[in-house]
This record gives sequence, C-alpha cells and structure tokens, in this order.
Amino acid sequence: MIGFLQRTKAFSIPLLVLVTGLSILLIFFDKIQIELWVNAYNCAPLDFFFRYFTNLGDGIAALIISLIFMAVNIKKGLILLLTFLISGLLIQYLKIHIFPDINRPVYLLKSNYVLHLVDGVKMGEIQSFPSGHTGTAFAILFCLATYTRETWLHVAALATGVLIGFSRIYLCQHFLPDVIAGAVIGTFTSLVLLTLFEHNKSFNKLDHPIFSRRASYVEKDS
Repeated sequence: MIGFLQRTKAFSIPLLVLVTGLSILLIFFDKIQIELWVNAYNCAPLDFFFRYFTNLGDGIAALIISLIFMAVNIKKGLILLLTFLISGLLIQYLKIHIFPDINRPVYLLKSNYVLHLVDGVKMGEIQSFPSGHTGTAFAILFCLATYTRETWLHVAALATGVLIGFSRIYLCQHFLPDVIAGAVIGTFTSLVLLTLFEHNKSFNKLDHPIFSRRASYVEKDS
C-alpha cells in the first residue's frame, strides 16, 4: 500500500493536503455558506464546461475506460472495473442506508435562496452524501495514476478529479463534504484493491492484451 502511495506522490500528497485544508475550512464555514459562495460565481463558459465535464465521473465513462484498458491489458482493465464497481456500491450503500436523510443543495436551498442552475442538468434532491461522481472519478483516476510513473500524468489525473468534484458543487448537485467523502472513498477503495491484487497469481496471469495468446497460436501455426 505504501508503495503505491510513494509511486503516486504527485497525486497522493497534494490530495491529502487538499482534503485536510478543505476539512479545516468546514470547521469555520458551514457547507451551505460554501455552496452559496460557489453558486454566486458563475458564467456561461463555466456552465457549458461543467455541464459536460462532470460526466467524466459518470459510471458509463468509468465502464468505457475499463473496457478500453481491458483490451490493452486484461489485468489492468479488470482492476479498473472492480475499483469502479466496489467504490460505487459502497457509496450507494452509504447514500441509501447510512445517510438517507442528507439531502442535496437544491432541496435545502430552493425555498430561501435564488440559485443559479445550469440548463439541461437534471437536478437531484435527495441522497447527497457521499458524491458518487467524485467517488467514481477518484477511484478510476488514482488507479490510472499507478499505471504510469510520469509525474505530469499524476498531476493531470488529480486535477481532473478535483475539477469533477468541483463541478458537482458548481452544478448544485452536492455540498463540499459530499465531494470530500467521495474523493476519499474512491481513492482508498482503489488503493486497497491495487494492494490486494498486486501479488495475486490469478490476476498476474492476465497481465497481457486480450488478444495476445490468440496471436501466439497463429504465429506457431504459420
């Protein structure tokens, strides 16, 4: 586990600092205050950008990424898929069974405040905690970061996750604590699964492209 964190320190360390800093911020400012502040700073280009960018944290995007990687490397693709599925199930369990009464910004604020809502975005009102999009994004992105040693890719992965998390607040879909929890759950789930599968013999046998064995048979026949 420590090895993965060291390997992705350009992702892990800034994330730890960011989560700590934002958690401290929540000691001094209520989540509603923060939501209203973010909601007040809006413009058409950001509306357009976040309306579509937020979909990178959707389950469909995670599934597509997992299947693409599975074609290149079965083991890596399967780990991505399992990371996405397990983190998603965990977050849904928390939403439905542990924190069902934590509602979303629109539900809590629409009666007393005029909110800026982005056209074309379907607004959720219940089961706010944790953020599923943020959890999925960080589960996939941390896993992807471990697949490369390029520091700039680690930074890019973290920046993508942070923007997806921020998009959930900007679009009035989640409060800051929902996003923080989603990022932590997604990253931690990915870290645990990567550690479990690192020396798993069954998974290591799948460390090859999906068509590699088939190609070797063709070569022998020729």
